[in-house]
Amino acid sequence: MKSMRVLALCLILQTSIAVASQKSNTQVTKILLKNANIVDVVNLTIRKEQSVLIEQNKIVRVAPSKKLSKSKNAVVIDLKNKYIVPGLIDAHVHHATDPDGWDQLNETKKRLSGLIKGGVTSVRDMGGDARALAYLKRQAEVGTILSPDIFFSVIIGGESFFSDPRTVSSAKGRKPGDTAWMRAVDLESDFDSIMLQAKGIGATGIKIYADVEADLVSSLAQHANQHDLKVWSHAYIGPSKPSQTVQAGVETISHATDLSAELVKDFKHWRRNSGKFDQQTLSKLLDANNYQQLLSLMKEKGTILDATMTVFEQRAEANEKSALMHKLSVEMTRLAFESGITIAAGTDAFSDLTKNELPKIHRELALFVSEVGMSPIQAIQTATLNSAKVIGIDQIVGSIEKGKTANLLIVNSDPSENIGNLSDIAHVIKNGKFIGLGNDPRLPFVNSRETGNLIFLSGQIGNLPSTMSLAGKSIEVQMKQAMDNIGAELATYNLDYSNLVKCTLMLADIDEWQKANGVYKKYFRKKLPARSAFATSGLALDAKVEVECIAEK
Repeated sequence: MKSMRVLALCLILQTSIAVASQKSNTQVTKILLKNANIVDVVNLTIRKEQSVLIEQNKIVRVAPSKKLSKSKNAVVIDLKNKYIVPGLIDAHVHHATDPDGWDQLNETKKRLSGLIKGGVTSVRDMGGDARALAYLKRQAEVGTILSPDIFFSVIIGGESFFSDPRTVSSAKGRKPGDTAWMRAVDLESDFDSIMLQAKGIGATGIKIYADVEADLVSSLAQHANQHDLKVWSHAYIGPSKPSQTVQAGVETISHATDLSAELVKDFKHWRRNSGKFDQQTLSKLLDANNYQQLLSLMKEKGTILDATMTVFEQRAEANEKSALMHKLSVEMTRLAFESGITIAAGTDAFSDLTKNELPKIHRELALFVSEVGMSPIQAIQTATLNSAKVIGIDQIVGSIEKGKTANLLIVNSDPSENIGNLSDIAHVIKNGKFIGLGNDPRLPFVNSRETGNLIFLSGQIGNLPSTMSLAGKSIEVQMKQAMDNIGAELATYNLDYSNLVKCTLMLADIDEWQKANGVYKKYFRKKLPARSAFATSGLALDAKVEVECIAEK
């Protein structure tokens, strides 16, 4: 009996070792980025000739390259003359206001893909249909879609606010103001229940939108804090003034323009209509001395300003009111910055509205430099460490430090010299993995071509996306990376592995066919594509395998 137990134990141990070996054989576990310059957003400086060691999805060591030039079993990427920036965080987006219209799924996935390819690794979504947002959040977390990590809010307001057509779209199938993500409140509301429901649908914070009295804001803030939810609002939520909102305990207020509500009695009417101000009122609004009490209170409370300058600039030429709102946005942001208020970078705008391939966060930072007077590195801090503080994830991301998640943007030129260099992107890393950035201008071919209902995919080897470095030495690692690269290209067409109809495997050593096949089969659930395989020599980068496929739409 004793010998049987020993035999069983040996079999269990052998199985465990085999499983562990199989896992380690197919996964890239360590990456060493060496000879890079680190943009230090904590100390607002550039640290020259540094190395960053990534294990799994974490930064495990940051040191001068002279002390850290190699690491056992690590894939080494030489980043000489390049700059590592923390992954950017857009602190104000909307991706699910109308999931059946403007925000339909395929378009939203394209926008999210564009964000991460542009260096945005996290976003704060300021309210929409939480059913759609929770789905997108999960897909982003598990890597099913190419997307920044998503942190979203529920929207809270007075009963009158929920006649807004946007809330009808976001609550489709339910009554606006009576859902977990679109909640009308008054002093009789069950605040604990509201917060528990918000937590239950996956929200990170509450957004107090409009038509809420100051004493009610205070109760909401207290209960949100008790349930570990962040407290966010517009700077003006009416009828409360910005100073009352800050005093009530809101942690981050949005839209610098709305700070002027501190001086305007019927700000809501002007904000929502095309009202005009006489010259005396305009002079009052633009006088910095009239905001000192508000700004002192914000500084005392540690309130963060989500300025959203981009959205007001985008609308500036619409009419006289919009032009004034843009002017107020610039003046209020500059005044807050000069008063020592922490500013976060949020855009409240879509790049595809202006046919701009770069995420709007790049424009927001450019405005901070050109209009507000920040240095480039101060502007970068707003979209990294400061935005992380807004969401409450600054212990996890937002700077390049040991123990933090490896969300990184790598650029070719010094962004502390010119903020425009931030858009000269070499690589993006999210959760320790390189992100494919599309066609590589260094190569004499494109990733894929579409003709009729077929997609012809160029051959993929096991290189880390956007690099000329193989993911590892073994056939298993390279095969997995090659298949992942194929999956990423399929996703640009909203397709997946089930759409593949023909694949060809080119192997440097035909004796490794069985190992390659073991990895390959895991990517298909039901129907396998037709396939050919043959041995060859001289694959690019001395790779062990190349995979070429055709997909059908």
